[in-house]
Amino acid sequence: MTLFNRKTAMLTAGIVLATQAYTANAMDTEGYIKIANHTINEANGGFISNINKLIAMQEKLIEMGVQGSKDYIKKHPEHADVLGEVIANAEKMKRMTLEEIEDQWHMGKHMASKGYDLEKFDHFGPLFSLMDSIIHPATSFISLNEYKRTRNTEFLSRASGELIEVVEHVKHINNGSSHQFTQN
Repeated sequence: MTLFNRKTAMLTAGIVLATQAYTANAMDTEGYIKIANHTINEANGGFISNINKLIAMQEKLIEMGVQGSKDYIKKHPEHADVLGEVIANAEKMKRMTLEEIEDQWHMGKHMASKGYDLEKFDHFGPLFSLMDSIIHPATSFISLNEYKRTRNTEFLSRASGELIEVVEHVKHINNGSSHQFTQN
């Protein structure tokens, strides 16, 4: 083997190992989208065969968002404070009303109270998308519980809409780079 071929082989092996290491820690966006689409399809169908299973699926999406955020922090520790705030509040979000989660998380009042300006970073960057991978299924969780309680199909529409939006964000998680997020 010539020196050139040996260097090429070593470089190729390094790229393969780096890719494997990255994908081992990358969020399972395909699995996330599959679960979200299942919920969207059921909610849009207007008939829920097993509401408790669908609610549990939202909890799984939240867990996947939390794990994806933790993995991202390992590669981008400069964002640990921002994602850590969302992770720390994931369970609390599920106990909010739809009005509260909208005001505090979708409108950004919670993050603003911590000194973060959501307007200062890429809406479709991985950082924002990871935040949404927790916030939107938490909102869907609340909506589906409201549907379970009231049988009002408007809550199914809300759950579906939340997940349609987050599916678009999730597509950007493993494809993006570190985007800056500034604190006031």
